[in-house]
Amino acid sequence: GRQRTMEIFGQPLTPVQVVERICRDVDQKGLAAVLDYSARIDKAQVTAETIRVPAEELAKAHAAAEPEFLQTVRRVAGRIRTFQEAILHHDVRVDVPHGHLVERYLPLKRVGLCVPGGAAAYPSTVLMTAVPAQVAGVAELALVAPPTKFGAYNPVLLATCHELGIREVYRMGGAQAVAALAYGVEGIPRVD
Repeated sequence: GRQRTMEIFGQPLTPVQVVERICRDVDQKGLAAVLDYSARIDKAQVTAETIRVPAEELAKAHAAAEPEFLQTVRRVAGRIRTFQEAILHHDVRVDVPHGHLVERYLPLKRVGLCVPGGAAAYPSTVLMTAVPAQVAGVAELALVAPPTKFGAYNPVLLATCHELGIREVYRMGGAQAVAALAYGVEGIPRVD
């Protein structure tokens, strides 16, 4: 890890320093920093035009997916949905001597979902993050996965996104992806 950090950053940074540098660069330089780190860390040649997975590619992956796989995705999503609906918080009102207290649960408008994809594909992570957000009433989901064969280039992962109605999928991973979602960069609005 230390050697790789030296190759990328030119000095022996701690993991915290690496994340701080990446976040600062993304905050200051925007999409250019995300693309630069994708090239240096992930060794992926992603551009402003290719960072977002096109809707046609999501649909194509979905159409090519095994029917049994899609049935499994639907079954698992249904189970997650049932559980999440059962535990969904409801507003609570408590009367106190001089009035009342209210606790309200409101969904965020826009959230980011981070799906790993370095060593394996994780459609389960898509299900376990997207379905609870959907049940809570989140209006916009932006999903990031590294630009790898197990990440945002994985047809099973893309088919799962399409099945769940996720149309905003980006080819980026790591701290640069989280920073891009947190700060917002050119073409990628910030999440809540």
